[in-house]
Amino acid sequence: MKLSFKEGDWVDFNTWTSEFGVSGQSGINVSNANNVIVCVSRENGDGVPYKDRWYNHMLWDGVCFTGQGLEGDQTLTKVNRRLKQDKRAYFFRKKGSLYLYCGLFILVEERNNPNPRPELQNDINGNRRNVWMFNMKYSDNHYPEKLAEEMKKF
Repeated sequence: MKLSFKEGDWVDFNTWTSEFGVSGQSGINVSNANNVIVCVSRENGDGVPYKDRWYNHMLWDGVCFTGQGLEGDQTLTKVNRRLKQDKRAYFFRKKGSLYLYCGLFILVEERNNPNPRPELQNDINGNRRNVWMFNMKYSDNHYPEKLAEEMKKF
């Protein structure tokens, strides 16, 4: 997909939603017309209970991303099922009113480690519930230098 921005660029909401053809109103956004999934990781305190974990390691760079669903147990249906089946998504990290473009990520395939996997987290009301965590890695294994620098701002 040809985009007007690259990994490590900060873009506004209208720019990225228009280019990918998604509404951008959810953490997991699907464009059937463009055959893409676009995920947005929001930082704690941004009105969502999700606890995404971003990694910058020697082995790979990636994210453990929380599935969609604010209240009660999450299910592997709708966009959660689509992310599991497609095994790839474009990622952004939201900070304030801007979005850091992180690039294309793929689901980590491990023999004895289910992906996605269930985890206990609080929902929007503070109640314990099961969520689905998607272990995703940057498609080229390691973040480009510009993206790695911008990731330090979180």
